[in-house]
Amino acid sequence: MRSGREARMIPAMTTRTFRAKLNERAGDMLVLAPGGTAYELSFVAGDEVDAEAGERVTGYVEANALAIHPATAGGRFIEPIQGQPRIVAGRVVEVDRDGGRVLLESVVPMTLNVHSHADMAHCVERCESGEFVNCHVESGSTFVPSRDG
Repeated sequence: MRSGREARMIPAMTTRTFRAKLNERAGDMLVLAPGGTAYELSFVAGDEVDAEAGERVTGYVEANALAIHPATAGGRFIEPIQGQPRIVAGRVVEVDRDGGRVLLESVVPMTLNVHSHADMAHCVERCESGEFVNCHVESGSTFVPSRDG
């Protein structure tokens, strides 16, 4: 099924930010609660986060994809609902073939670093058709705060 938003192939990929409540921080580990969800996702701070627990933060997520698969069912989700993301499902909205990166629209938008040619092929195919993928990601996904709000 194709959504109303068009996926696109681009030479230089953009990032997509989101807002979340900073529930906890311990050193460089952050626990974020995206608005309108029950998720409490743990990320490594990719840069200095100027916020205290209870405040809202804006930024983007980067993760290293271990394996990407075409999705035959499901939608947008992250497992587990609490903790570091392990499985991510969503729609591919942008692909940077040269940079080996994919922008996935999931519970939160996530930029995936893709290391396998077969995985990149899945993403290109899904991007062009507007369909979904699911993937496993390495521990240690990062949250990079936005400097413009």
